[in-house]
Amino acid sequence: MIKRRDFLKLAGTAALTFPRVGKSAGSASQPLENTKSRRPNFVFFLTDDQPYNGLSCTGNTVLKTPHMDQLAKEGVLFEQAFVTTAICCCSRACIYTGQHMRRHGIEDFEKPLTAAQWQQTFPALLRQAGYRTAFLGKFAIGSAKGGKDMALPADKFDLWYGFPQAIAFKQFENGKPRYLTTVMTEKAVDFLKTTKADQPFCMIVALKEPHGPLDYFDPEFPDRYANATIPAPANMTRKSFDALPEAVRKSLGASPKNVEDAESYQAGMRKTYAYISRADKAIGQIHEALVKQGLDQNTVIIHLSDNGSMEGAHGLSGKWLMYEESIHVPLIVRDPRLPEATRGRRQQMALNIDLAPTILAMAGVPVPAAMQGADLQPLLRDPQAKGREDWYYEHTYTTPPSRRPIPRSEGVRTTRWKYIRYTEPQTPLEQLFDLQADPCEEKDLARDAAHAPTLARLRARCDAYRTTLK
Repeated sequence: MIKRRDFLKLAGTAALTFPRVGKSAGSASQPLENTKSRRPNFVFFLTDDQPYNGLSCTGNTVLKTPHMDQLAKEGVLFEQAFVTTAICCCSRACIYTGQHMRRHGIEDFEKPLTAAQWQQTFPALLRQAGYRTAFLGKFAIGSAKGGKDMALPADKFDLWYGFPQAIAFKQFENGKPRYLTTVMTEKAVDFLKTTKADQPFCMIVALKEPHGPLDYFDPEFPDRYANATIPAPANMTRKSFDALPEAVRKSLGASPKNVEDAESYQAGMRKTYAYISRADKAIGQIHEALVKQGLDQNTVIIHLSDNGSMEGAHGLSGKWLMYEESIHVPLIVRDPRLPEATRGRRQQMALNIDLAPTILAMAGVPVPAAMQGADLQPLLRDPQAKGREDWYYEHTYTTPPSRRPIPRSEGVRTTRWKYIRYTEPQTPLEQLFDLQADPCEEKDLARDAAHAPTLARLRARCDAYRTTLK
């Protein structure tokens, strides 16, 4: 348990991330004026490995996501939303705790949050404040081996239908196969039907789509992409692959075949798109249930992915690395209590660690000082509000000896620049990209003398972050 005096010591790091808004750290921001005495409900859709371009409303001309698009139309779409660690277990811990991995300490798939840590997450704090809570889907923080009950904290929610990392799409009820998302949707709708008018709720729907293995698809949902042609990323070339650092070229998910085997790429992406569209259907069904229950106008709906996916960019698959395709995610916040004029798109940078303090502040629940994210309400209310200028990324998980490794990395992303540092096994290797001139990250400027001042500045910024964010 972190003591209050440690909170005060740590609160000084807020200026390095994004200054808190409203009241000072440790207290909630002012609630919206038009909520009066009614606390808002929350429905949080969390997809798995859905990149920013994994929606039609973000520019994908082949993929169909009408329900996600509708949420974006009725709310705010953050076009510059990112995760601070791009891997399931770490990112999910970041989302619930509002903390960087460096602070919450979940660096692999084995370690769960402690009971004390869980009590400071947004779902736990909402429940303590009188909210009825539900969790459905992939939890994936810690292994349940050895009786680690916090790896599947069923007793911490009023409704629990949660699973570990290796959840399968094919489930069984009464001996009959059923598609996971169908069951989750039914339980989510039942939860909404049994809600009481005088008790606010928070429901987390952690959809598995489009994370693999993609080996069982909903037999009742049409596959719209069987004959589709999926455009390849502009940087899915052998030249881009060969320009990668050696440690990346030899890492998990890296192979020249990713750029040479067009047929395999098309087959994999068709499956991915089908699963994303299936997740979109579930989001639409749950949203429709909110409307039917008369809950829609006081329910904040949030959509986020736990990380992106390389999907062939640079000849890479998976995530892990600090390239845009891995860290850039969709983030939609639909708050029906806000004036219609506030709807639209935002260019300010938002992070996965921002969700916890935002939700708590909306609910009028004090935000723990140990949370490192920012309340996004000022950006929701005002498209011109100032956002953060930069943020810190880290990824320390690597694979067992039987698999190809993942290079450990950290870095800083600004609105224009990206600094990446690969920290092991030898002398750190640095990369520097000008995202304004080179959005595909194909021209490394780290050894360009003309950019030495920028490199030095971001190197120092990264050093400061790695110390102050603990």
